[in-house]
Amino acid sequence: MKLIKNSMHVFMELKLFVKIGLIAVLALPVLVLVPIKVTGTTEFCNSCHIMNDYYASWQNSSHSEVNCLMCHLQPGFGGYVKGKINGLAQAVDCAVGRVGTKPNAAIMDASCLRDGCHSVEALTDAKLDFQGIKFKHGKHLNHTVDGIAIRCDTCHSHFEGHEHFSVNKDVCYTCHFLEGPNGKGRVTETNCQSCHEVPQETIKRGLVTIDHSEFLSYNASCEQSCHKNEISQPSQVDDTLCLNCHSDRMEEYVDANELHAMHSFGHEKVECFACHGETTHAKTNVASITAMMDCQSCHSNTHQVQRSLYSTAHPLHPEMQDRVLSPMFMTHVECTGCHIEQGEKQDGAVDSFGTVARAVPRACDTCHAEGTGLRYIPHWQNSIKKLHAQITARSRRLTQQLDLTRNLKEPEAKRALVSEAEAILNSVTADGSWGVHNFKYTERLLLDADQVLSKLERQL
Repeated sequence: MKLIKNSMHVFMELKLFVKIGLIAVLALPVLVLVPIKVTGTTEFCNSCHIMNDYYASWQNSSHSEVNCLMCHLQPGFGGYVKGKINGLAQAVDCAVGRVGTKPNAAIMDASCLRDGCHSVEALTDAKLDFQGIKFKHGKHLNHTVDGIAIRCDTCHSHFEGHEHFSVNKDVCYTCHFLEGPNGKGRVTETNCQSCHEVPQETIKRGLVTIDHSEFLSYNASCEQSCHKNEISQPSQVDDTLCLNCHSDRMEEYVDANELHAMHSFGHEKVECFACHGETTHAKTNVASITAMMDCQSCHSNTHQVQRSLYSTAHPLHPEMQDRVLSPMFMTHVECTGCHIEQGEKQDGAVDSFGTVARAVPRACDTCHAEGTGLRYIPHWQNSIKKLHAQITARSRRLTQQLDLTRNLKEPEAKRALVSEAEAILNSVTADGSWGVHNFKYTERLLLDADQVLSKLERQL
């Protein structure tokens, strides 16, 4: 007791700045050690409201016994100090309300591969079955793909609220199915058997028995035959996507490798699908084999003739200044406005077991007075057919005259005129509406063909 009184007496006799210095020296360990201890607890991480969901998912994860700092701080004294400084800055941001809606964390491989956790040897040797997919860590560790250094958190990331971190299959699909620049093959060489076992059992579909082993012995492609369309390729990245995060466009082109290196790790990490879109790889729900077929790969623009006449855009008149526009086209009447009746195939056509939407005169009654179609359509068609027949007969007569003329000057140029006229005649025939799609324009085309033949006749 006497010692305390003497100490207090000595302390009171000291100058003010000395007193402040002594208090600071005694308080410093408390002010430093207590915050370090408190900020190292998992409960402190949960004190910021945006961490609540992440904290809850961590509690239900396989790593619930592992302290947050064991993963989120780089091993070693330097990583610990750096983490504490960053944590202090984050705590200040949280206190003043400078917090985003989605935190972004980077987990160093060294944290995962530290003593007592995972080991490179065990991961390299292990053969895993991930939801029916063969997988080896050894083929991914320390690899770089298109500028992306493959790390643990490249695949094991937090992308769903219910799991603290899990494998995002979209990352697998983007890397393995992404096409290289200008469509020059895939970034990562992959074949189906890299991930899938060849089915040993035979499969029966009706009268057909499928043996995958026999099929593969022909070196046949899975994804270009039976399993076609089970891979949806990622979309091309448009530079306007950058505006979702950046305030302006890139002034200079940046190489894909550089972009990937920048955005695949750390606080600037962006999920693959944020730029490349979703890449799907799954069985397609098709009811028949024909549903898997892409008919348009061969049968494209099958109604181009009808479209060109209706919209006044025939290939032989690409820059017509005085276009004869159809009133129906100007009022935005679509094909289905007139083609309202489903009918069977035309007589003499190959049976396709399907139907076709036909145009019928009563469709006109929807917008016009009753009976308009029955009154005008026969008139249009008869006029065009008569004009078409006259010009066709003239074309044949001139063609015969060309064939019989000896010592014909510039025969190729003259035959080109016949071909030009016949192209117009064939277009009108192929259109099949005989003026209904665009009466005035069809008439104009036929008269143009007649003028071409008149030019030829003057040269003979």
